[in-house]
Amino acid sequence: MGASPSAARRSQLEPLSRRGKAAALTTGGCLVIAGVAMIVSAWAELTCPLGGEEGRAICQHMTGVGGVFVMLGILAILAGAVALVSGLRRPVDEAVGLSGWTRAEGLLVAFAGITIAMLIPTYHCPVGYKLTPVFHVCTSPSAIINDPPTWLGWKVLVAVVGLALAIVVARWRRLPWPVASAATVLLFGGAAGWLIQTAVGFP
Repeated sequence: MGASPSAARRSQLEPLSRRGKAAALTTGGCLVIAGVAMIVSAWAELTCPLGGEEGRAICQHMTGVGGVFVMLGILAILAGAVALVSGLRRPVDEAVGLSGWTRAEGLLVAFAGITIAMLIPTYHCPVGYKLTPVFHVCTSPSAIINDPPTWLGWKVLVAVVGLALAIVVARWRRLPWPVASAATVLLFGGAAGWLIQTAVGFP
């Protein structure tokens, strides 16, 4: 009995290494889950119920942010679906298989590092003080700190470490696939969750 047409077509596809297949599935899964989370979280912004002139102004801004998140979520789902289909369809051949999807996995890690660095506040205030959004000074009922402490060094360090990890994940083909996949899920998931919570909030 001959092979089925689908099996024959699958055998003609370029094989992936085990690491490459795991990277494709990890990349696709992360993007699809993040895309769904973005769309669901943006729903409250798209259905803003505030009334009055001030409420309409607030809703206009919230609806714009929600619309951007929905579009990004759709793009993430589409890109993730492509990665999942590619990873599921291609056979595994450790001898000659390609590992190209490890680069996509590295891009997710790089995105995570840069996003976390951007979300870390540049300035922070001691307990009892509040940071003003315009002039970046710390104020309290009794005092003002004109030069608040900064976390700029931490922001740079996180970005550099994130990019270094991204290079390791993307280029080191002998890195065990469970380690690479776990690191990608943890870093990308944490960064995407923090970004969603900061921008629109979870429902």
